[in-house]
Amino acid sequence: MPAKPLTELEEMIGVSRITVEGLTVERGKVAEFATAVRDENPVYRDAEMAAEQGFDGIPAPPTFTQVARHPHYQPADFDEDGIQGFDLGFDEERTVHGEQEYEFERPAVVGETLTGTTTLTDVFQREGSDGTMTFAVLTTEYRNNDDELLVTERRTAIET
Repeated sequence: MPAKPLTELEEMIGVSRITVEGLTVERGKVAEFATAVRDENPVYRDAEMAAEQGFDGIPAPPTFTQVARHPHYQPADFDEDGIQGFDLGFDEERTVHGEQEYEFERPAVVGETLTGTTTLTDVFQREGSDGTMTFAVLTTEYRNNDDELLVTERRTAIET
């Protein structure tokens, strides 16, 4: 059970905070990330190929926003002891990554700078084989420098 009671966690539902600042989609980072995830599609490295595929620039691979987990992109007031900047009272040693999903409006392209705003969207408990498990669903919206929504990411953390 988290250090905070479920009722206190439920009161936090709907709270939002900026969790990512200044994530610039750079050509070298895009190519490096594509290599790291073993995606050899030339669209991530070649501007002409990207244009032929209908992109306005070299697109970032779908899970590129994972780069935002690097502390360099976290705001100065980011709570590193929490989950995506939220102090939920979860015991780090008993917390697992439960699920993650992405919803794309369009891919980010080289030259854009992203900001991520995370909202605690749900908290609930279920009984498991070893007792009560507490689930926290956090939704991060990534927007570009024109405030255009590009990617919505939902992550579930589970304290066992």
